[in-house]
Parts: sequence; C-alpha cells; structure tokens
Amino acid sequence: MSNSPSPAGQVTKRTSDLGVLPLGRLLISLSIPSIIGMLVMSLYNLVDTFWVGRLPESTVAIAALTVLFPLQMVAGALGAGTGVGVSSLVARRFGAQRLSEVSPVAGHAVALPAVLGLMLAAISLAAPRELVRLFGATPEIAPVATSYLLIVAFGFPFLLSMMTLNGLYRGAGNTFTPMVIMVVSAGTNALLDPVLMFGWGGLPALGIQGAALATVIAQVGGAGLALLYLCSGRSGYQITVRDLALRAGIVRDIAQVGAPAAVMHSVGSVVGTTFNWVLAGFGAEAIAAQGLSLRIVMVVISFIGGGVHQGLMPIVAYNFGARSYRRMWRAYRAAALGTSTIGLGLATTTFLLASQIVGLFTPDPDLVRLAVIALRLRMATLFLVEPQMMGVASLQGMGKGLHAMLVTLVRQVGLVIPALFLLSHYYGAVGAFAAQPVADTLSAAVTAVILVSVYRRYPPSASAVRPPAVDVEETGAAVAPTAGSTEP
Repeated sequence: MSNSPSPAGQVTKRTSDLGVLPLGRLLISLSIPSIIGMLVMSLYNLVDTFWVGRLPESTVAIAALTVLFPLQMVAGALGAGTGVGVSSLVARRFGAQRLSEVSPVAGHAVALPAVLGLMLAAISLAAPRELVRLFGATPEIAPVATSYLLIVAFGFPFLLSMMTLNGLYRGAGNTFTPMVIMVVSAGTNALLDPVLMFGWGGLPALGIQGAALATVIAQVGGAGLALLYLCSGRSGYQITVRDLALRAGIVRDIAQVGAPAAVMHSVGSVVGTTFNWVLAGFGAEAIAAQGLSLRIVMVVISFIGGGVHQGLMPIVAYNFGARSYRRMWRAYRAAALGTSTIGLGLATTTFLLASQIVGLFTPDPDLVRLAVIALRLRMATLFLVEPQMMGVASLQGMGKGLHAMLVTLVRQVGLVIPALFLLSHYYGAVGAFAAQPVADTLSAAVTAVILVSVYRRYPPSASAVRPPAVDVEETGAAVAPTAGSTEP
C-alpha cells in the first residue's frame, strides 16, 4: 500500500480480455478457477460434517451446525454483497474506461468489510444464546450450538474481508487468485478440524469447539493472504491511505448491486431458519437431514452454478460498461445452456447414488433415510435452477441489483415459504423437503419474464461500436456521456 498519490487503475490484459476473447474460451477460463475454489469450500463443509459426525451424539452435533448455518449465511451474505458490489462496479468502470475511480473502490474493498464484520461479531458475542434459539435450536441442540458460535463469531471480519477482496480481483478478470486463496483457507480448515476436535498430536480434544477454532484460523489466513496480494503490486490495484476512508458516493455505488445481493443471500438465512422451525416439530433427525443434504447439494452446485456465476458476472459487467450488449447476451445464453445441461447430468448421478453418498457421513439409519429423500428432491429441479442463477449473475453485472433481488425473493420467499408450510402440514418432513423443488419450478417462469424485460431495454441492436469517453474528476463528478447514449 502506497502513501503517494495513486495512479489510475491498471487495465491488465486479463481485464481487456473480457471484451475481446471468444466467449466460450473466456467463460471456461474464468469459471474453472472459480469452480475449483467453490468446490474446495463446499468439500470443506462436507469434511467438517464428516468429522462432526464422528463425535459422540453426532446427530445433535450435525443439527447444531445446521441451526447455525443461517447465521453463517448472514455473514456470507454481507461478504457476498460487498464482494459482488465491488466486482460489478470495478468491471463496469474498466469497461467504460473510467479508470480514475478504480483505486478508491479498491480501498473500500478493504475498509467496508472490516467495519461490517466487526459489527456482526459484536452482535453475535453479545447475545449468543438468544441467537441460536432465534435460528431454531431446540433445548437439546442449543448448548452445543452456543459453544460453537462463541468461537466462530471471531472469524466474521476476516471472512467478509476475504470474500470482498476476492470479488475485487474477479472484477478485473482475475479468478485464479481468489481460487488460490479459497483453496488455502479451506485446506487449512480441513487439516485442522480433526487435530483440534479430537486432540491429535497431544493437543486437548475440543470437540465441536475445535471445529469452530479451525474455521477462525483458516479465515484469518485467507484474509491475510488476500490483503498481501493486494499490497504486492501484482493485483492491478494501487491504493493509498486516503482510499481507505469511506465515501458516501462509493459506498452507494457498491450498495447499488451489493445491498440487493446481501439481501438475496440473507433471504437464504430466513428460509433456513424457517425450515429449522418447521422441521423441529419432526425431531433432530429432520433438521440434521436438511443440513446434510444441503451440504451435498452445495458440492454439486459448486461444479457448475457457483463458479460459472462468478465467471459470467465480470464478462457481463465489462461489456455492459462498454455498451456491447450483443456480446453480453451471448455470454448469458452460453452460460445458461451449458450449466443447465451439465446440471442435469450431475443431478441424475447424485439421485442414483444418494444412499451411498449420505451413508458416508452418518451411521444413523433414520438420518440416512430422511437425508436421501431430501437430497433426491433437491436434485430433481437442478437443471431449472442453473439458468436462473445465470440470470441473477447477469443482472448483477449490469448493475440491476433490484431486478436480481426480485428474482431471488420470488423464489426463496414468495414461493418456497408458503410451499413449506402447506406441504409440511399434509406430508410432514418429506413435504418440507419438497418445498424447494416446487418453488424452483414455479420461479423459472418469473425469471424469464424479468430477463425478457431487461433484454428489451438493452437489445443487441443497441450495442455501441466504441465505449463512451467518460472521465471522473477527483471530486467524483462525472462528465456526462454523449447525448442519446445509455450510461451503465
């Protein structure tokens, strides 16, 4: 980090490639590192569950992780929101050649997640017992969940920082560095889990608290590695101390996409908590089955949707900033068709092998039976979910955060929660597990309507030959683009 005046953001070859490389090659090159990173993180969650399943009272321990999953989703939502907001903003600025704005945005990628993470950690540590009850813990589960939360909360600022800085690098077309950071962090976590949980090497056996401590150590390491790369001079960003001061205008620009993205991810927390409340009426096994099946689904999705989502968004954002709408929509179409096709194959394989997969994580026959049902139901509509995820990524890249949020709210709130209460009333825990695939099917039509409306506003025929010349003074006031153009 430099104390001298910051030069404009550097347009590296990786950044300029967003507008010129063949789309198939570009999507693959950007998506594969993100897929690997997402896959490693998802596999860590399974490894964590594997070791927790070896603890005494393993079903209660897995249920405790499931109860706290919505709170961790809130932390992830804040990190995803700032990361997506920063990524979309810098990619659009690079595409529009507004380079003088890039370094201040990079400074906010350091300061903003630190502030938000400290606030979330303080809230979690101030009222841990109340929070675990809020998220659906029964009296049997609450003590275990509380002991986990009292440690894992210290990692929230580092988790948010790692996720936001990874978003900053993706916005410049660099998906390799975020992959390395996530692999190192998840690998550290996976290695430390059994050591701290079972007291290997003469260390005290900490049980589920050991899993929490391993998570915190890994998040500290990941955030440190991400910050080290930013300061190395190789990231394409050079920031000054002045860039770290939060400015209302830049925070607003990040929040334009980031706040709806955070709400979208937080909705998952609300839905997860609602599932916990409903499933609590059917016993700890039902809650544990939901959590175990969800972790397996996350691994399957990480092979396609999550990684391609992160690869597609900077392509859309850069070309939207350059007003190359034809290329932007071609990128969406390629991503949607490709992920839907691959998703169908992966879902079929997982459906057929569900019993064997679930059996790896628990010896409890009741838990296995319920988790297999939950997993197969979630797999049934995966091929419909992928085009919707690519639509959300494209809307975020265009800066249409509210549109992206609407797609998610309709699917996760407007459809899944009513289905959850209705189906669980008539069909018990199995009906609850069926709520998500029912919502996925109905929301596909809603997503199509929203995308068509945006397509009509930015049709391929409106593509500009060259991006508009736009500059930004140090005060942040932009010179208006030429008359008749659309400012991204």
